[in-house]
Parts: sequence; structure tokens; C-alpha cells
Amino acid sequence: MANKACQIAFDDEAADEDFYGDIVSLTVEESTTTAGTFHLQLRSVHQDDGSWTYLDDDQLALFTKVSIQIGFMSGGGLSAALGGLTNGNDGLEPVFDGYITAVNVNLGSQPGNAFIDVMGTDTSVLMSLEEKIVTWPNLSDSDIVQQIVSDYGVQVEADDTATVHDENDTTVIQRGTDIQFVCELARRNSLEFYFETDKDSGDVVAFLRKPQLDGTPQPDLAIQFGDDSNLRSFSTRLSGQRPLNVKTEQMDVKENSPNIGQASDTQFDKLGDKDVNALVGDQLDRLVTPREAQAQMLVLGTPTSDATELQTLAQAVRDEAAWFIDGQGEINSDAYQAVLRPRRLVLIKGAGKQYSGKYYVTSVAHQLRGDGSYTQKFEARRNARDLDGTEEFGGGDLGLPLTEV
Repeated sequence: MANKACQIAFDDEAADEDFYGDIVSLTVEESTTTAGTFHLQLRSVHQDDGSWTYLDDDQLALFTKVSIQIGFMSGGGLSAALGGLTNGNDGLEPVFDGYITAVNVNLGSQPGNAFIDVMGTDTSVLMSLEEKIVTWPNLSDSDIVQQIVSDYGVQVEADDTATVHDENDTTVIQRGTDIQFVCELARRNSLEFYFETDKDSGDVVAFLRKPQLDGTPQPDLAIQFGDDSNLRSFSTRLSGQRPLNVKTEQMDVKENSPNIGQASDTQFDKLGDKDVNALVGDQLDRLVTPREAQAQMLVLGTPTSDATELQTLAQAVRDEAAWFIDGQGEINSDAYQAVLRPRRLVLIKGAGKQYSGKYYVTSVAHQLRGDGSYTQKFEARRNARDLDGTEEFGGGDLGLPLTEV
């Protein structure tokens, strides 16, 4: 069994061995919808000269760059509780790159009851510091994002968006911070915007792209699955209150006729056999007679004479509505022996034919404590239920509970 390991660097300089011995806890949160964050709690000791350890430490100054990697190493490493490394980092996953944004000092009256809490936010914090009013004429949304993010010296990998906003039809106006605006552009194109560190180069990269639903899944997660079990808990929520049809309509002032955008299905790959249309549509057809379309949502779009812009908006709303199964769980990291990452697929087995299968991971909270424990809590979602036969589980049969469990 590989050893848990963690490496923290301040301004690209790895923390020394003694630093790890003073860590009470370290929590890193990764998410598809919010900025990545970390929370580091350090034990502070009162010195004979009246000073406190770490209280005046320059490496904990505001907006110091922080990098955190977590993983499992076979052999080597330190004997410290969090396993700071001395012999390379090939087994580590970069889970955070960003900056210190807050420091809380909590000094108790008793020895050993003094702590420093250090909090930080990923690279997106640099895009949140200034509110602006800017016009972006004659550009697609992906071009706008490329221009904004490139100004921060970060490499951008972006999926092209279809609509070019001709200033004679639509004027795109930014009112707010760059990160707010970029995230809004991403949402209206069914895309995700986030920063992630390239494991090979160590460079931070900005991504504007569709959910990655066709990649190789991460190692299986299993609940009540005999020796393969690695989940302490797992729960799901199935919601039928989802729009099955989305429509938006605007008047084309040039042609004096309406432009309509409509979407009745998601454009993304289905992660199971039965989507919300299959599970809800037939039921509603027996209960309700719609005037236009079953379970229709009307969306107010930006005034435009470009019909493709309305279609993109309607599709984005329908894509989000397709995620009708939410799951969450806690991983036994000693049994899992891997670091779960968001924005990737994972196969879950042991939850029956309906709820085993492919899930898209949306958030992971990593917590390491000074006693050497490592906890991972995650959230994930699906846009279809039931196994579809394409699952390639790493062990066992079809994700069904073993009879002896």
C-alpha cells in the first residue's frame, strides 16, 4: 500500500520538513462552479522572546503564491504526519495553485492552544479584483475569453463558440469583474471555465470547454462491494422537476419577424441508459396535455437579430436541465489509493443497476490532518440513469452488490 503524501510550496519554494509537523489540518476544495480554495491550519508556539511562530513569516504574506500537491507514494518521503516529500513528486496530483487571500490568528491562553488559519483562492482571484464596464464588439464569446484571460499571462485552451456578435446586431457589454463575466459567457454556451495545473509542465492553464464526458474514467468507487469497497458513504437524489423543452423568442427588428431558439434534448453524451425524457416524458404525456410542448421553459434572451445566439442560449439551459441525478459520498482514501479529481468521469459500483455507472465529478474536498488521515468528499452528477452496457468496471460485475456483502 502506498503512503499518503503532500507537498506545499510558497513562491515555488517547497516548505521545509519542520513546517509539516506544525500542520493541524489542510483542506483543499476543487469545484466546477466555484473557485478552488485551500484552508491551512498551523499550530503556533509562543517563543521566549515574546514572538509567535509563523506570525511574522513572510511566506504567509497576502498574495504569496501557493502550490499544493497530494498523492500516494510507494516508499520514500518523510515520516511526518503529512508526508512532505524529499525524493520527487511523480505520484502527486496538483490540486491547488493560487494565492493567499486571508490569514486568521487565534491565540488561546493555554500552551498548545494557538493557531493560524491561512486561506487562499486559485488563480481566478486575480480576475476578481476590478469591476469594469467594457464593450466587446465583433467577437465570439470564446474570442472574448481568450483576450481577457491572456492579459493575465495564463495559457488558454478554449472550445470555439459559434456566434460572432456583430455590433450591428448585438453589443456585448461587460459590467462586473472579469471572472464574473467570463463565467457568464461560459454558462450561456454550455461550457465550463476553470483553472487547472498541468501535471507535466507545472503551468497553470485556463480552460473554457464542454464537460469531458468521453475520457477514461478515474479508478472505480465502490460501496458494499466486498474487498473492492472504498466508499464510506454514497447517496443520490433523482429529480423529475426538470424542463424537457426550452424555448426563447426575440423580435428581429431588421426583418420584423420573430427569431426562435428551441432545445428538447441535451447535446452531451448520456452517462446511462435512460435520460430525463425517457423517465419523465411518457409519464407526463399520460397526465398533462400541453398547449405547445411538454414541461416547457420560456427563457428571456438578450435582444438580438442573430437566431444562432438564441439557439445557443436555449441549448445551454436544456443541457443544464439534463443533469437530473446528483450524487455525493465520502471516500476511504486508504482503500482507494488515488486522488479523485473534479471535471472527470468516475465509475461507481455497488449501488444497483439504476444508480451504478458513470458519474461526472463536480467537486472534491480533500482534507489531510496532522494525524496522517486523508479524507475525500465528493459530489457528482448524471444525465441518465441505469447501466447502458458501455461501462468498463475495474472489478466485479455490472456494479451490482455482491451477494455475500
